[in-house]
Amino acid sequence: MKKSIMTAAAALCLGIACSCSEEDYKTVDPSAGNILEMTASGTEIKLDEKKADSEALALNWTTGTNKGTGNAITYTFEMALKDSDYSSGYKEELGRKAYSKTWTAKALNDFLKSNFGAQSGVKASYKARVTASVAEYDDLAQESSVEFTVTPYEPVSTTLYMIGGAAPNGWSADNATELTRTSTGVFSWTGTLNEGELKFITTSGQFWPAYVREGSDASGKTLRYFSEQPSDDLDLKFNIPEARGYKITADILNLTFTLEEADVNKPPYDAIYFVGDPTGWSFVRMTQDPVNPFVFRYGTEFTSGGEFKFGTSDGSWENMYKASEESASIKNTGVQFVKGFDPDPKWKINDEETGKAYKIAFDITPGKESMNCVEFVPYESLWLIGSAAPHGWSLDDAASDDKCRLKAGDDKYILTWTGDLSAGEMKISCELKREWDGCWFMPTSANKPFNTVSDEVISFVDSNKDSGVDRKWIVENAGNYTITVNQLAETITIVKN
Repeated sequence: MKKSIMTAAAALCLGIACSCSEEDYKTVDPSAGNILEMTASGTEIKLDEKKADSEALALNWTTGTNKGTGNAITYTFEMALKDSDYSSGYKEELGRKAYSKTWTAKALNDFLKSNFGAQSGVKASYKARVTASVAEYDDLAQESSVEFTVTPYEPVSTTLYMIGGAAPNGWSADNATELTRTSTGVFSWTGTLNEGELKFITTSGQFWPAYVREGSDASGKTLRYFSEQPSDDLDLKFNIPEARGYKITADILNLTFTLEEADVNKPPYDAIYFVGDPTGWSFVRMTQDPVNPFVFRYGTEFTSGGEFKFGTSDGSWENMYKASEESASIKNTGVQFVKGFDPDPKWKINDEETGKAYKIAFDITPGKESMNCVEFVPYESLWLIGSAAPHGWSLDDAASDDKCRLKAGDDKYILTWTGDLSAGEMKISCELKREWDGCWFMPTSANKPFNTVSDEVISFVDSNKDSGVDRKWIVENAGNYTITVNQLAETITIVKN
């Protein structure tokens, strides 16, 4: 039932508590004469994908009035085509303290297409209104509206592939080489190209639509778009002068093509940082693999769940490697590189996945980026095997006593051994498998001198997967040593006693 203003005023005069809390008084304009008025930042809006992240439309309004009742005001936003009823359009309950609706160019483009079937390049007229409703007083509702036109754009492709005699996979559209999207409309790829021709397609398995070389540009640095196959004289390709490493950048928004020589044996970043809820959002530098510098490793025990991602500079939230989707499972290997701040999808560790140790191998090889997070169950013992070890190459003898055995102490991930070594070669077995397969800890290079070191990186090798890897330490100076292996961090400390 509606209440009158007189009733509310009488109740206030008598000191009777109204239905609003003290906070409600703070949420509304105390003025009884404030008129609800909506304004638009523009009346003729042409959206441009080159300004996708810039503000395109802002609808703002004043608070309206509660006519001195002291009751809270809530707001309802509606939008419709100019010649349609609001009932057939979009409606959103905004609640209290809501005085604006804003969109970036991309957000407004998506909003109009999904809610009103807006057509790219076609101007349409819209109307929007806001309704201010006073709690418990239906007759005090106020409205204000504006009108404007918007012309949407057709978004460029979010995928881009290269084909041609110079491409790694040749002219096969089904096996085209995908470029990495670094921002809206911008794609890059670093790797080895052959001498020959090159062009770009937007969809794997389809030769068209495509971006080819613009013939009128003598520099050969301009792209031209065709939705379907043109005549042969327009289907021009880019020329790669010689086989070597290159970095390609294709900007399909500005239709530019850049080809730069690149050292394909050098990773794009020399440092990668793990950051997220498990670290309190501090940046933890990962270990760069000495064997493959494109891979960075991190071993840790997750005591709590939450989100994480990977940085390229300590403390910087730009130029980050992120998950391929929101709240990605730790089993999801997909990676995307984000140049700015957004989008910001992350991997998520669920509560039931905590209380366990994990090893992360993060590969930043351009075009082959991946995140592998594997649960690690620590070994209770490790064994020294080789001509320098107390039992030589005999696995059976090594298993018979503790002369070759590294044991864990209070920290289950750290194992230690003290004893005499002979001159010779040696590696460390995790399992003593009789077929000489299984898992091993080895030096990062073949025939590595067995010298005094502290927390030196070693390699964890699964012979079932890396059957060709068999590196050993060379002990030149026989004597008494203490060896400490951190199997989670994958490091070794050697002390000559």
